[in-house]
Amino acid sequence: MSEDLDPFECRLQFISLLKKLNASQQSIQKTARYAVRHRQLSEDLYSCFLEEIENTSLNARLNLLYVLDCIFSMSRKVQFMGYIDLTQPNVLRIINAVALSSSKGIVNVSSTRKLLSHWKEKQYFDNETIETAQQALISYGDSLSQTKRQDNGNVFTKADILNRMEQDRERHKRLREEMWRRSTEESSDADFEQLWQTTDGFDAKIDGPDLMQQNKLYLPHYPWDSLLL
Repeated sequence: MSEDLDPFECRLQFISLLKKLNASQQSIQKTARYAVRHRQLSEDLYSCFLEEIENTSLNARLNLLYVLDCIFSMSRKVQFMGYIDLTQPNVLRIINAVALSSSKGIVNVSSTRKLLSHWKEKQYFDNETIETAQQALISYGDSLSQTKRQDNGNVFTKADILNRMEQDRERHKRLREEMWRRSTEESSDADFEQLWQTTDGFDAKIDGPDLMQQNKLYLPHYPWDSLLL
């Protein structure tokens, strides 16, 4: 698509993508690619995103949050920080729109918390920004648990629940892929080093019996017990 696309037309096309968005990876990635392809208009497109996320349904808001995560990932690959910089002062505003704006937002809390942890791991924002948003989610959950809600509007039908479960599975596919993906700038031993640093040291009392059992399965006739003397 032409890089000198008219800003007004670009906004309209992006809004159309946002409104048609669903939980599939294809839809999320298509929308994110459009935003990154037209990053010269990042401020205009980002304003469309903010307006949509605050005015659409709760389920659609979560889809939009996953689009934003995908935009961050794609932007980093092309070394563009514009969308991350625009989001920095709006993290709490976005989290509020997705999960905290109503009592029904509780259905988005778990997925939102996972994305915040993912953003912290990827270091998109400073720790204070992420921790403030995470604390807001914790406080929200505590306030709901202490309040008996008798609002019939909070009751979801079985069809709603099944549909939501299916869409959650689709959304989480991309997040799992991101968690597994390693940066091209890392050394070939980076994955091993991470596992080595996060693995507890060998404890003979705890690990020894299990290790011995595995040895006996591999070589049952070897006098393994003599090694314990």
